[in-house]
Amino acid sequence: MPRPVTRRRLLKTGGGLAGAAGVGGLSGCLTLATQLSGNSIKISSKRFTEQEVLGYIAYEALSSNTDLNVSDQVGLGGTTTNFRALDTGEVQLYWEYTGTAWQTLPPQHDTVISDPQKLYRKVKAEFKQKHGLTFLQRAKLNNTYVILANPDWAKKTGVKTLSDFATFLEENGSKLTVALNAEFQSRADGWPGLSKHYGFADDLGNVTVNNIGSGLLYQVIGKGSADIGVGFNTDPRIIQFGLRVLTDDKGYFPVYNAAPLVDSATLETNPSIRPPLNAASKGLTTDVMRRLNKQVALERKNPQTVAREYLQRKEIL
Repeated sequence: MPRPVTRRRLLKTGGGLAGAAGVGGLSGCLTLATQLSGNSIKISSKRFTEQEVLGYIAYEALSSNTDLNVSDQVGLGGTTTNFRALDTGEVQLYWEYTGTAWQTLPPQHDTVISDPQKLYRKVKAEFKQKHGLTFLQRAKLNNTYVILANPDWAKKTGVKTLSDFATFLEENGSKLTVALNAEFQSRADGWPGLSKHYGFADDLGNVTVNNIGSGLLYQVIGKGSADIGVGFNTDPRIIQFGLRVLTDDKGYFPVYNAAPLVDSATLETNPSIRPPLNAASKGLTTDVMRRLNKQVALERKNPQTVAREYLQRKEIL
C-alpha cells in the first residue's frame, strides 16, 4: 500500500512546494539525500523573544524536513552581530526584518517605503547583489512602531486610524493624554515626524504628554492612565491589555516584515532549505506572532517548544 502524501512528505522531498528549482537541478542518479550528505547549517537569531521564536521555527523546520546537520546559534546577539556572522560565513541563516535591512544594514537608505511588497523586492535584489544573501518568503507579521489606544477611549471616540486621530486632536486636543517613551518623543522620525506627517503638529499645545518607560507603556494605556501611546506591533501586551492599534492609513511608519535571510551559496547547494521555511513564513501574521510571543514572554513557555507547536499546527512537522 503506498504511503499517504502528507504535507511533511511534500516538504521533505521538495514536491509541490519546492517547484522545479528545488529538484530540477539534480542530475543523473544524484539524490537529494546524497546531495545534502555531510552538509551543515548554523541558524542564529537576535537576542529577544520574537527572534528566538523565529530562530527555533527555522531550526525545527529544517531539522525535520531536510538531511542537514542543523546547529543552534539562537540568541547570538544584536542586528550587527547576526549580520556580520552571516556575511562572513560563521552562520548561514537568521531572520531579518525588511525595514532593518533597508534602513540599518549596509548600504542603508533614508527613504521610507511603506509598500511591503515593494520594500521586500528591493531588499531582496540588493542583498543578493551586494552581499550574496537571499531573502526567502517574507512573513506578513510587521514588527513596526504603532500608535495604541485604550479600548474604552477608542470605542467612545470612534477613532480607528491615525487620520481619525488627527481630526480628533483638531477638535478635542485638550482632552487627550499621551504616553510616550523618551526616545520616540524626541527623535525626528518619532512623535515629531508623525505629527507633521498627519498634520496635527499645531494641535498639540494642550495635549498632556507623559514620559513613560517602554516596559510600562502598555499597562498605562490599558488601565486608562493614558488615552494614546506608542508600542511595537507584535508585542503580546497588546493582547494582554486589549489595546487597539490605530491604522497607519497614510503609511508613516517603516515596514518590518520578517523573512529568513540565507547564504545564497548554501541555498544553492541545499535547495531543500527553501520549502519548509517558506511554508512556515506564510502563516506568520502579526496576530499569530503576538500570540507566539505571548506564550514565551507572558506565559513563560520555552521558545523552542512554542516554535515546534506552531510548526505542528501548520503541519510542517
